[in-house]
Amino acid sequence: MPHVSKIKLDRKIEENLIKNLGLVLTKIKKQDQMDNFLISLLTSTERLMLAKRVAIIILLKEGVPESHIASTLHVTRVTVSRLQYFWEARGKGYEIALKVLSNEKLMKEFKQTLLKLVAYSIRAAGGYVKV
Repeated sequence: MPHVSKIKLDRKIEENLIKNLGLVLTKIKKQDQMDNFLISLLTSTERLMLAKRVAIIILLKEGVPESHIASTLHVTRVTVSRLQYFWEARGKGYEIALKVLSNEKLMKEFKQTLLKLVAYSIRAAGGYVKV
């Protein structure tokens, strides 16, 4: 859980800070620059948490059951349910991300890897994996 100061910022200042962050994110066009920025901005745990959120939405869109997503990505079913709710209730941002990713070859590979991982996870849970 991120630590947020108990001292509230002025609402206009807060809005400007968030708007400027969005501006920086939209202006970074090169992958290596974005990687460096995110490494500087976020801890490895925060980066993983955000990546898992995107992966959860991808798997939900593919129709993978919540329980399989939870066990595959090592998150709780509550987390998966909460993200499904956010996606349904205010998912415009997720839809934009999915659209951006759908145009990428990497997305297809990532989706295939996720689905293989889910399939493996299901077999392993049932004791069907050969070693």
